[in-house]
Amino acid sequence: MERQSYMAGDLQKYLPDAKTWLRAAVTTIPVVGGALDHLLFDKADAIRLQNLEAALRALSARIAEVPEPSVDKNWFASEEALAAMRFLTEKVGFEPDKQKIDDMGRVVAACGLHPQSSDPRKLSALEHLSRLSPIQIRLLKVVAGVPLRTKTISGGSISQTVNAVWTEDVKAALQSAPPFWEGTLNLVLELEVLESLNTLRRVGMFGGSDQPYTLTALGRHAAGFVQAAGL
Repeated sequence: MERQSYMAGDLQKYLPDAKTWLRAAVTTIPVVGGALDHLLFDKADAIRLQNLEAALRALSARIAEVPEPSVDKNWFASEEALAAMRFLTEKVGFEPDKQKIDDMGRVVAACGLHPQSSDPRKLSALEHLSRLSPIQIRLLKVVAGVPLRTKTISGGSISQTVNAVWTEDVKAALQSAPPFWEGTLNLVLELEVLESLNTLRRVGMFGGSDQPYTLTALGRHAAGFVQAAGL
Protein backbone atom coordinates (compact mmCIF):
# COMPACT_ATOMS: atom_id res chain seq x y z
CA MET A 1 0.00 0.00 0.00
CA GLU A 2 2.77 2.42 0.87
CA ARG A 3 4.55 1.53 -2.38
CA GLN A 4 1.38 2.25 -4.38
CA SER A 5 0.83 5.61 -2.61
CA TYR A 6 4.41 6.58 -3.28
CA MET A 7 4.12 5.70 -6.94
CA ALA A 8 0.85 7.64 -7.31
CA GLY A 9 2.32 10.73 -5.66
CA ASP A 10 5.47 10.45 -7.73
CA LEU A 11 3.44 10.09 -10.92
CA GLN A 12 1.30 13.14 -10.06
CA LYS A 13 4.37 15.35 -10.27
CA TYR A 14 4.74 14.55 -13.94
CA LEU A 15 1.08 14.98 -14.92
CA PRO A 16 0.14 18.38 -16.38
CA ASP A 17 -2.18 20.47 -14.22
CA ALA A 18 -5.51 21.90 -15.37
CA LYS A 19 -3.99 25.20 -16.48
CA THR A 20 -1.42 23.40 -18.61
CA TRP A 21 -4.14 21.34 -20.26
CA LEU A 22 -6.18 24.49 -20.89
CA ARG A 23 -3.26 26.37 -22.41
CA ALA A 24 -2.57 23.44 -24.65
CA ALA A 25 -6.20 23.45 -25.80
CA VAL A 26 -6.12 27.20 -26.51
CA THR A 27 -2.94 27.00 -28.55
CA THR A 28 -4.52 24.40 -30.83
CA ILE A 29 -7.17 26.88 -31.99
CA PRO A 30 -6.41 27.61 -35.65
CA VAL A 31 -4.88 30.97 -36.62
CA VAL A 32 -5.59 32.79 -33.31
CA GLY A 33 -4.49 30.20 -30.74
CA GLY A 34 -1.14 31.82 -29.97
CA ALA A 35 -2.66 35.29 -29.59
CA LEU A 36 -5.43 34.01 -27.31
CA ASP A 37 -2.94 32.10 -25.20
CA HIS A 38 -0.88 35.23 -24.65
CA LEU A 39 -3.98 37.30 -23.88
CA LEU A 40 -5.60 34.85 -21.46
CA PHE A 41 -2.57 33.60 -19.58
CA ASP A 42 0.05 36.34 -19.85
CA LYS A 43 -1.82 39.64 -20.13
CA ALA A 44 -5.13 39.09 -18.32
CA ASP A 45 -3.90 39.81 -14.78
CA ALA A 46 -2.05 42.94 -15.89
CA ILE A 47 -5.14 44.24 -17.72
CA ARG A 48 -7.35 43.64 -14.69
CA LEU A 49 -4.97 45.49 -12.36
CA GLN A 50 -4.54 48.40 -14.77
CA ASN A 51 -8.31 48.79 -15.08
CA LEU A 52 -8.81 48.70 -11.33
CA GLU A 53 -6.06 51.27 -10.88
CA ALA A 54 -7.76 53.54 -13.43
CA ALA A 55 -11.11 53.18 -11.64
CA LEU A 56 -9.52 54.07 -8.30
CA ARG A 57 -7.88 57.13 -9.84
CA ALA A 58 -11.29 58.26 -11.09
CA LEU A 59 -12.80 57.66 -7.64
CA SER A 60 -10.01 59.69 -6.05
CA ALA A 61 -10.41 62.49 -8.60
CA ARG A 62 -14.12 62.85 -7.82
CA ILE A 63 -13.48 62.94 -4.06
CA ALA A 64 -10.87 65.65 -4.61
CA GLU A 65 -13.34 67.76 -6.60
CA VAL A 66 -15.90 68.19 -3.81
CA PRO A 67 -15.64 70.03 -0.47
CA GLU A 68 -14.42 67.77 2.34
CA PRO A 69 -17.70 68.03 4.34
CA SER A 70 -19.49 66.46 1.37
CA VAL A 71 -17.55 63.21 1.87
CA ASP A 72 -19.11 60.66 4.23
CA LYS A 73 -15.98 59.12 5.75
CA ASN A 74 -18.04 56.66 7.78
CA TRP A 75 -19.58 55.24 4.64
CA PHE A 76 -16.16 54.51 3.17
CA ALA A 77 -15.46 52.31 6.23
CA SER A 78 -18.77 50.44 5.97
CA GLU A 79 -19.71 47.00 4.66
CA GLU A 80 -21.78 48.71 1.99
CA ALA A 81 -18.65 50.47 0.72
CA LEU A 82 -16.93 47.10 0.62
CA ALA A 83 -19.79 45.73 -1.48
CA ALA A 84 -19.54 48.71 -3.83
CA MET A 85 -15.79 48.28 -4.20
CA ARG A 86 -16.15 44.56 -4.88
CA PHE A 87 -18.78 45.32 -7.51
CA LEU A 88 -16.45 47.90 -9.05
CA THR A 89 -13.60 45.39 -9.16
CA GLU A 90 -15.76 42.82 -10.91
CA LYS A 91 -17.23 45.24 -13.45
CA VAL A 92 -14.08 47.02 -14.56
CA GLY A 93 -11.69 44.06 -14.43
CA PHE A 94 -11.89 43.28 -18.14
CA GLU A 95 -13.89 46.30 -19.34
CA PRO A 96 -12.43 47.44 -22.71
CA ASP A 97 -14.03 50.93 -22.63
CA LYS A 98 -11.68 53.19 -20.67
CA GLN A 99 -14.34 55.89 -20.31
CA LYS A 100 -16.71 53.35 -18.74
CA ILE A 101 -14.00 52.42 -16.22
CA ASP A 102 -13.59 56.08 -15.29
CA ASP A 103 -17.36 56.56 -15.03
CA MET A 104 -17.82 53.59 -12.70
CA GLY A 105 -15.06 54.82 -10.41
CA ARG A 106 -16.74 58.20 -10.15
CA VAL A 107 -20.17 56.67 -9.51
CA VAL A 108 -18.76 54.64 -6.62
CA ALA A 109 -17.29 57.88 -5.26
CA ALA A 110 -20.76 59.46 -5.53
CA CYS A 111 -22.14 56.67 -3.34
CA GLY A 112 -20.00 58.03 -0.51
CA LEU A 113 -21.03 61.67 -0.87
CA HIS A 114 -23.83 63.39 1.01
CA PRO A 115 -26.78 62.96 0.53
CA GLN A 116 -26.30 59.88 -1.66
CA SER A 117 -24.47 58.02 1.13
CA SER A 118 -27.71 57.79 3.12
CA ASP A 119 -29.69 56.44 0.14
CA PRO A 120 -30.48 52.76 0.87
CA ARG A 121 -30.79 52.03 -2.87
CA LYS A 122 -27.40 53.35 -3.95
CA LEU A 123 -26.10 49.93 -4.95
CA SER A 124 -29.12 49.49 -7.23
CA ALA A 125 -28.24 52.76 -8.95
CA LEU A 126 -24.63 51.62 -9.29
CA GLU A 127 -25.69 48.32 -10.82
CA HIS A 128 -28.10 50.03 -13.23
CA LEU A 129 -25.53 52.54 -14.43
CA SER A 130 -23.04 49.73 -15.00
CA ARG A 131 -25.39 48.48 -17.73
CA LEU A 132 -25.24 51.76 -19.66
CA SER A 133 -22.55 52.88 -22.07
CA PRO A 134 -20.76 56.20 -21.40
CA ILE A 135 -22.87 57.81 -24.14
CA GLN A 136 -26.09 56.51 -22.58
CA ILE A 137 -25.04 57.72 -19.14
CA ARG A 138 -24.51 61.24 -20.46
CA LEU A 139 -27.66 61.12 -22.53
CA LEU A 140 -29.58 60.20 -19.39
CA LYS A 141 -28.16 63.30 -17.73
CA VAL A 142 -29.27 65.44 -20.67
CA VAL A 143 -32.79 63.99 -20.70
CA ALA A 144 -33.09 64.52 -16.94
CA GLY A 145 -32.24 68.19 -17.45
CA VAL A 146 -34.78 68.86 -20.22
CA PRO A 147 -38.00 70.42 -18.89
CA LEU A 148 -41.30 68.68 -19.48
CA ARG A 149 -43.47 70.22 -22.18
CA THR A 150 -47.19 69.72 -22.76
CA LYS A 151 -48.19 68.97 -26.32
CA THR A 152 -51.45 67.85 -27.91
CA ILE A 153 -51.20 65.24 -30.65
CA SER A 154 -54.09 64.68 -33.03
CA GLY A 155 -54.71 61.82 -35.38
CA GLY A 156 -58.05 61.71 -37.14
CA SER A 157 -60.79 61.82 -34.55
CA ILE A 158 -58.41 61.08 -31.68
CA SER A 159 -56.32 63.59 -29.77
CA GLN A 160 -54.04 63.16 -26.80
CA THR A 161 -52.37 65.69 -24.54
CA VAL A 162 -48.98 64.58 -23.25
CA ASN A 163 -46.67 66.23 -20.71
CA ALA A 164 -43.24 64.79 -21.38
CA VAL A 165 -39.68 65.30 -22.59
CA TRP A 166 -39.81 65.46 -26.38
CA THR A 167 -37.20 64.15 -28.79
CA GLU A 168 -36.85 67.54 -30.48
CA ASP A 169 -36.13 69.19 -27.11
CA VAL A 170 -33.47 66.56 -26.39
CA LYS A 171 -31.91 67.29 -29.81
CA ALA A 172 -31.86 71.01 -29.04
CA ALA A 173 -30.19 70.37 -25.67
CA LEU A 174 -27.55 68.17 -27.31
CA GLN A 175 -26.83 70.78 -29.99
CA SER A 176 -26.32 73.53 -27.41
CA ALA A 177 -23.69 71.62 -25.41
CA PRO A 178 -20.27 70.12 -26.23
CA PRO A 179 -20.66 66.68 -27.85
CA PHE A 180 -19.84 63.64 -25.73
CA TRP A 181 -19.75 61.25 -28.69
CA GLU A 182 -17.65 60.72 -31.78
CA GLY A 183 -19.06 60.59 -35.30
CA THR A 184 -22.85 60.57 -35.61
CA LEU A 185 -25.10 60.01 -32.60
CA ASN A 186 -28.04 57.74 -33.36
CA LEU A 187 -30.37 59.43 -30.90
CA VAL A 188 -33.39 57.28 -31.70
CA LEU A 189 -31.43 54.09 -31.09
CA GLU A 190 -29.87 55.33 -27.84
CA LEU A 191 -33.26 56.43 -26.50
CA GLU A 192 -34.69 53.03 -27.39
CA VAL A 193 -31.87 51.32 -25.50
CA LEU A 194 -32.57 53.48 -22.43
CA GLU A 195 -36.22 52.57 -22.80
CA SER A 196 -35.40 48.86 -23.02
CA LEU A 197 -33.38 49.15 -19.80
CA ASN A 198 -36.33 50.74 -17.96
CA THR A 199 -34.56 54.10 -17.73
CA LEU A 200 -37.04 55.95 -19.91
CA ARG A 201 -40.66 55.29 -20.81
CA ARG A 202 -42.23 56.38 -24.08
CA VAL A 203 -45.72 57.80 -23.63
CA GLY A 204 -48.49 58.50 -26.12
CA MET A 205 -49.89 56.36 -28.88
CA PHE A 206 -49.05 58.34 -31.98
CA GLY A 207 -46.08 57.96 -34.32
CA GLY A 208 -43.82 60.63 -35.72
CA SER A 209 -40.26 61.81 -35.27
CA ASP A 210 -40.96 63.86 -32.15
CA GLN A 211 -41.53 61.19 -29.51
CA PRO A 212 -42.48 61.88 -25.87
CA TYR A 213 -40.53 60.29 -23.02
CA THR A 214 -40.61 60.38 -19.25
CA LEU A 215 -37.99 59.16 -16.82
CA THR A 216 -38.93 56.07 -14.87
CA ALA A 217 -38.42 56.09 -11.11
CA LEU A 218 -35.28 54.03 -11.71
CA GLY A 219 -34.12 56.50 -14.35
CA ARG A 220 -34.60 59.49 -12.04
CA HIS A 221 -32.76 57.69 -9.27
CA ALA A 222 -29.84 56.79 -11.53
CA ALA A 223 -29.70 60.31 -12.97
CA GLY A 224 -29.16 61.68 -9.47
CA PHE A 225 -26.03 59.55 -9.12
CA VAL A 226 -24.80 60.63 -12.54
CA GLN A 227 -25.08 64.22 -11.37
CA ALA A 228 -23.36 63.44 -8.06
CA ALA A 229 -20.56 61.67 -9.94
CA GLY A 230 -19.84 64.86 -11.88
CA LEU A 231 -20.32 63.16 -15.24
